[in-house]
Amino acid sequence: MKDSIAKGVSNLTLILYASGSGTMGINSAIFGGWVLFYYNQVLGLNAVLASTALGISLVFDAISDPLVGAWSDRFKSKWGRRHPFVYISIIPLALGFYFLFSIPSSSDQNFLFWKLLLLVILIRISLTFYETPRAALGPELTKEYDRRTFVTGWSYVMGVMGAIILSYLMYEFFLVETEEFQKDMAFLNPISYTYLGISSAIMILIFGLTSCLSTHKFIPELHKPTSTQNFSLKRLLNELLECFSNRSWLAILISGCFLGLQVGIGTGVGIYINKFFWEWTPEVLALFPIVSGIGAIIGAVLATTIASGQEKRNVCITVFIITILTAPIPLALRLLDPYTSLTLFPENNTELIWWILILHTGIEDLLRAMGFTLVISMIYDIVENSEITTGRRDEGIFMTGPGLIQKILSGLGIFILGFVLQYLNFDPNMTSNIKSTPPINELVLFQITVGPLLTLIGTSFLFLYNISRDSHHDAVESLGYDEN
Repeated sequence: MKDSIAKGVSNLTLILYASGSGTMGINSAIFGGWVLFYYNQVLGLNAVLASTALGISLVFDAISDPLVGAWSDRFKSKWGRRHPFVYISIIPLALGFYFLFSIPSSSDQNFLFWKLLLLVILIRISLTFYETPRAALGPELTKEYDRRTFVTGWSYVMGVMGAIILSYLMYEFFLVETEEFQKDMAFLNPISYTYLGISSAIMILIFGLTSCLSTHKFIPELHKPTSTQNFSLKRLLNELLECFSNRSWLAILISGCFLGLQVGIGTGVGIYINKFFWEWTPEVLALFPIVSGIGAIIGAVLATTIASGQEKRNVCITVFIITILTAPIPLALRLLDPYTSLTLFPENNTELIWWILILHTGIEDLLRAMGFTLVISMIYDIVENSEITTGRRDEGIFMTGPGLIQKILSGLGIFILGFVLQYLNFDPNMTSNIKSTPPINELVLFQITVGPLLTLIGTSFLFLYNISRDSHHDAVESLGYDEN
């Protein structure tokens, strides 16, 4: 049998490895809303300029992600294929997040634009070198159909934990009221975001080193590239095309783009909705990240449990269809409330609305965790499906997908949102909730229309995924691997 490593990898090791996804959670929390809000509402950068800077960085992702993935698939060193990339990227990644929220020396629009652009490019490139090779270790650590869902479940949990720890710190300790910044104006205190940048940097170092060091001892047993051909761009492009012609991979990639875009827009809109639509103050929101984390943990556990013995694709599609129906309910009821003789939703600043929305948040994060846990586990199974045809293990290329999805989530969604905010005339100096009522209602209408539509399109593409439990078992067996 090939790859005896599977027998030596304990569940604890898989969990420690999965902790590296906490960095992606931090990235999602930061780029899912805080960056645009900070540069637009706090520093006063024009929303279109801010979203343009974030959008330009996606060009670097589109080029660097598959190239770094393919490079790490073929890289040879005494520390293996993946670990050198991860080790070298952790420090610049942490520094990038720290300086992203450092208080600028000028409020000039050009200065703010270039500062944002250059730092986001640094972060994007560093994140590519970190996450693409690190994520590619997952399919090597275990090849068993259901155990892979265990790994991806914990990866999702750790990603969410990274986001909720950072969000909890922000709401509970950083966004505090001062004499100058009272009540919901606490969102506009620049020093709060400095603390956010420092915390992000520290957490990235902890998550990254824990993940990498936990698997370092397995380097001698990990797969080693066997090709003796010299590197050529033409051969690399041919191999990339060969990988991207895999039907199941294309289905997941296209689906993930729509689903990731939906989450990205929803996360970015969320901060504006919290402040202007629900009229929350930061301290009221402090428990929301905790409930989100609990929901995500339960969702990841349920995904592992419910999908055991079932087809991952079918369970995943069912979960996403449920979210299409449930996600927009609170927002839709509030918008309809003024047009009916009945009270469809409680008034703002009441205890009842807090309980309804926090429970809804927990349920939605539970469902989202189930869906994305299964999606990434489905990507793992593409590795052996492709190896049957190509003779290569291209984990780095295939795991580019989740990284790109995460970045689309945090980049393209915010890019689109910036133009929507500009179209709706959201003023960077807007402080009055009364003044903001018309544009925020239109923004909410945009969210409850576009969000379910993107989820529906993304879910539809999952029907094209054609790897089953039996076909995966046959592929692993024919390749001579130990399915463990």
